Amino acid sequence: MGRLYYPTGLDTIEDVEGYRPGGYHPVHLGDTFDGRYKVLHKLGAGGFSTTWLARDSISKTYRALKILKAEETALSTELHILQRLAAIQSDQVGSTHIRHLIDHFTFQGPNGRHTCLITEVAGPSIKSLYNVPEHEYNAGARRLRADIAHKISMQIVQAVEFLHSHQMCHGDLTLSNVLLRIKTIDEWTEAEVYDRLGEPSTQELVTASGTTPDHSAPRYVVEPAQRLDAKYLTEGALLVDFGQAFSFDEPPRANEIGIPFIYCAPETIFESKFTPASEIWSLACALFEVRAGYPPFSSLMGGSDEIVMQMVQMKGRLPNRWWKAWDKRSVWFQENGKPLEKWANDRIMAVEVPLEEAIEEIGSYDHDAAMFGSEVSILEPKDTKVPLDEAKIMKDLLEGMLRWDSEDRMSVTQVLEHRWISG
Repeated sequence: MGRLYYPTGLDTIEDVEGYRPGGYHPVHLGDTFDGRYKVLHKLGAGGFSTTWLARDSISKTYRALKILKAEETALSTELHILQRLAAIQSDQVGSTHIRHLIDHFTFQGPNGRHTCLITEVAGPSIKSLYNVPEHEYNAGARRLRADIAHKISMQIVQAVEFLHSHQMCHGDLTLSNVLLRIKTIDEWTEAEVYDRLGEPSTQELVTASGTTPDHSAPRYVVEPAQRLDAKYLTEGALLVDFGQAFSFDEPPRANEIGIPFIYCAPETIFESKFTPASEIWSLACALFEVRAGYPPFSSLMGGSDEIVMQMVQMKGRLPNRWWKAWDKRSVWFQENGKPLEKWANDRIMAVEVPLEEAIEEIGSYDHDAAMFGSEVSILEPKDTKVPLDEAKIMKDLLEGMLRWDSEDRMSVTQVLEHRWISG
């Protein structure tokens, strides 16, 4: 099928080919939804939805307005999960680190019927704070100050503990889904919103044939708002986006698992299984990333083989059932799980990187160019290493969470009680 629209050249917006029947709802600045939510700016977009900053004319507050694609409205379980969470009467601290549903409704648009979720407005994700492509550097060049990183880590664990205690998994536990809370902005005027988030930047949308789009698409696309000054951010975390969440007794089928490979447990990669213990592995990856500024495992090409290779570099040979099933093992390793001793063209492609060494390397990739903007006040000073006493405790925690056998991994309650989290 050919392209419907001329490429915009913007990499921070939704895929404009999604403006079709069953796809995104076309939104214009100033649109009002459900008779009360007026769209002022764009907060972000993903493969299944767009999210907007809206002013609620009834409560006189700012809200995040997430509009699911029409085809996702029929398939998504997010609303059900959020309603289930909202119905829980609990004084657990973890509940306060979940972005709860405030309101919801459905409406008919030119591309179908859409669910709209209303939640509190939050700041940037930890992932976006760490990785700013427009400044030509990647994750690992900057990270949160140690004291803030520990607070955020504890809050993430508390949020997961709350979910698991109520027999639910998040299903997509990545730092893209952990946002920093912001101070109240409800007293801001619209002029102050644009002064602090930037005037909306738009680009006309043109069809592939050069004509104006029909009602399936907006007249223009909107780039997300600029990051708030750090003085408006807090040291609180919110776990968001429950589109992949599931109940313990209804685990996802293989084709429903949506978490990126870099956060996947080995049983998820090799057996397409995702359990609460699999989420402990994801949680370990997230905690390492909060402290380091980059994940423990990464993939340039986006495939799982690179991830598995790095797992073996860190932990040694896979259990036999996975080792024999991994047909790429001989590219990097001997049958005992050790890196090859001879390499083509003397190009070494794998080395042993035990967890202790990985923690020791934190701070080695800091970059001067990354230390910019108001957020410098909440970032770790360049070249700061993890203190030896903390490194030992951190290693003990992560080893317990990253065990090959899922049944041997720590529970989230044990994680919460660990010294690196509880202090």
